[in-house]
Amino acid sequence: MLKNLIFDWSGTLANDLALTLDATNYVFRQYGHPEITREQFRSEFQLPYPDYYAKTLPQANLDELEDYFREGFRHSDQVVTLIPYAQAFMEFCKARRIRCFSLTSVDSKAFTQQCRELGMIHYFEAHHSGIRHKDQHIHQLLAQHSLNPAETAMIGDMQHDMETAHIGGITAIAVLTGYNNAAQLEKAHPDFIVPNLQSLMRWGETLFSPLPQDHLRIEGLSLPCYIGVPDEERLYAQSLKATVDLVLQTPFHCLHDNIEHAVDYDLLSRRLIAEAQRYPRKLIETLAQDLIELCMHTPGVSHATVTIQKFILPNTDSVSVTVSR
Repeated sequence: MLKNLIFDWSGTLANDLALTLDATNYVFRQYGHPEITREQFRSEFQLPYPDYYAKTLPQANLDELEDYFREGFRHSDQVVTLIPYAQAFMEFCKARRIRCFSLTSVDSKAFTQQCRELGMIHYFEAHHSGIRHKDQHIHQLLAQHSLNPAETAMIGDMQHDMETAHIGGITAIAVLTGYNNAAQLEKAHPDFIVPNLQSLMRWGETLFSPLPQDHLRIEGLSLPCYIGVPDEERLYAQSLKATVDLVLQTPFHCLHDNIEHAVDYDLLSRRLIAEAQRYPRKLIETLAQDLIELCMHTPGVSHATVTIQKFILPNTDSVSVTVSR
């Protein structure tokens, strides 16, 4: 069960391939190196990026090269966008209270700007950006945040991300939304390869921490009704008590203090009373069944338990039945 996720940025959550290609070709122009196409870049580029530039521009000083790369970012008119389903997946993690961290080689200033502009920065507990060698940093990240490797995964789009996960002893999850294709990623032996983050969400509670079960309880609701096995008992109204316990689909911390996202318990209470009065019944078991069906058709409810108390027997507080769905 995964409780912690470490995210690569480029190609995993952010679509910055066009921008990175522009910046790379800007660097190449400074050293008189021929520019490359998008296809060439995807097939040749590798992490750690110092290894890539050591092969393509062995004469370049890495610090100088990084300055040129940042200049290339500023000169490019390409826009960074979110990878499809990136924000939905982060909301998925937030709902399950999964701890999220970033681990990226993108320059810290550029990463922070992109992450803030795309509305993603608040999803992460901590950021580890500008990391040239992720494989050398992973143990520090795990130790710094007290992460149990057995409950932690790295999600990335490149072989180096998978190799980093293996070195850290954590689950390696590859997505096919970025810089490496399936054949390249398979060479790094990830534990999972998925086409996109939406596919990963479908694993749900099989792979990730389950949604917390927040409850809403309506206790001691008075139900005036006509009920009883003998015909004469059903001639007169009597008041039963109901306690309704609802497990909600949306945890309380995801409601954001917005009543439109909450279960309308006032409306539900009135509907329960109306249902109890709708027709005479012999059995409180029948009434409990009718009420729980009403609860289960209430938007936002995933599970329900209804207990009905009847005050009929001498020398007892009540007789009750309980039904759950």
